[in-house]
Amino acid sequence: MDTMPTLWNSTKVAWLGWPASLMFVGPSQTMNMRLSVLEMAKEMMKKKMAWVALAMAMLLLLLLLTASPSSLFVASAAQQLPGLLQFSHNGRFKILQVADMHYANGAETACEDVLPNQFASCSDLNTTTFLNRMIEAEKPDLIVFTGDNIYGLDVKDPVISLNAAFAPAVNAKIPWAAVLGNHDQESTLTRAELMSHIVTMDYTLSRLNPDVASEFDHSDGQLFNNVDGYGNYNLEVAGAAGSELEKKSVLNLYFVDSGDYSTIPSLGGYGWIKASQQVWLKHVSEKLQVPLKSF
Repeated sequence: MDTMPTLWNSTKVAWLGWPASLMFVGPSQTMNMRLSVLEMAKEMMKKKMAWVALAMAMLLLLLLLTASPSSLFVASAAQQLPGLLQFSHNGRFKILQVADMHYANGAETACEDVLPNQFASCSDLNTTTFLNRMIEAEKPDLIVFTGDNIYGLDVKDPVISLNAAFAPAVNAKIPWAAVLGNHDQESTLTRAELMSHIVTMDYTLSRLNPDVASEFDHSDGQLFNNVDGYGNYNLEVAGAAGSELEKKSVLNLYFVDSGDYSTIPSLGGYGWIKASQQVWLKHVSEKLQVPLKSF
């Protein structure tokens, strides 16, 4: 029998986001590349190495012609992620859900609720080992982490703890997505900062919030600039390759930030899904129904 924190609980309900994260190199970094080449060319000219300076000038010209201010580089995770989540030919799409890991500081964090003779050898690493075994046994198409990924009150460095908690998914090179629970932010990072780190990790499909510029037209977009919480997004899964539904969204999964604690002094307890999130969810659902009705 495994001795480790429970991985599946029913405390938080959350769902999945698309597209995969990209890492952008902005205008300032592109300009720095150009200036660096120009400075090298000037130095070569001072030393009368005209032929080398000419080569550097040609390289500068190439950069000017090909590198626009919006130049982007795809992160290593996005390069290796599938371009589309879709059902297999046998009609299956397997999701491995992992909840309430309460990861803290690895081997330094002992397990709770185990037998007395198991405390000495049981730690966060048992959770990692068990998750690795589940991934190997189930071979999921997508791994979903649904909150309380780390236990903030015990965490020394939330970034290190997040990296360790999600390491099995990253190392398996399987697409994964996450939302926060009510304990993740109880360390030194806010919910916004935690999600901002998560979306940069390898192989993740997590998103900070809806991209109103691309998901909605101009008039609709005004409604969703202030969706409450962090980690509200949806993931679409297409039909099997070669089928009539190959490029159609046949399964839509939602991730919704259910918050941490109440912000109303007269009302204690945990947080809840806000009206702005409900409006966003309803709008996305309605937009996705249109293609299926016409099929």
